Amino acid sequence: MNKTGAMLGAAGLVPFVATSRPCREYVDPVLKPLRKWRPSLNATELQVTYGCCILSFLGGPHWFTKPLWAVTPPLIAWPAASMPAPASLDLLSIGFVAAFVADATFAALRLVPRTYLLLRAPLTLVAVGALQSNHPARKFS
Repeated sequence: MNKTGAMLGAAGLVPFVATSRPCREYVDPVLKPLRKWRPSLNATELQVTYGCCILSFLGGPHWFTKPLWAVTPPLIAWPAASMPAPASLDLLSIGFVAAFVADATFAALRLVPRTYLLLRAPLTLVAVGALQSNHPARKFS
C-alpha cells in the first residue's frame, strides 16, 4: 500500500471523526463563534457537508474506465446535501458502501489495483461509523 495514500486517507478521516457524536463536546465550543453568522450550524451539518464532498470525490478514479459509475457518487451526494438528518446520514452511508462495493467489483475485474481496497476498506468503515454515530435514532453511551 502506498504510504502517502494511507497518510492522506487517514488525514481525510479527521473531519469525519471530529464531527462524530463522541467528539461533540470538543467541537461545539469551536463552532460557537461561527454561529454568530449562521445560528443553525452544528457538527452533524458540517459532517454531512464534508461527507458529500468526499463521496463525490470517490467517483474520480473511475472516470476513464467506468464513466457512468464515476458520476454516480456525486449524484448520490448532491441530494444528501439538502436533506435533514437522519436521511442525509443514511444516504451518505449507503453511498459510501455502494462506492466500496463498486471498487471491490472493479478490483476483481482488475480495473483498479487490489491494494486500493486495502486503503478503502478501513476508510469506508470509519466514515460510515462516524456518520451513523450522529444518527438521532442511535443511542450511544
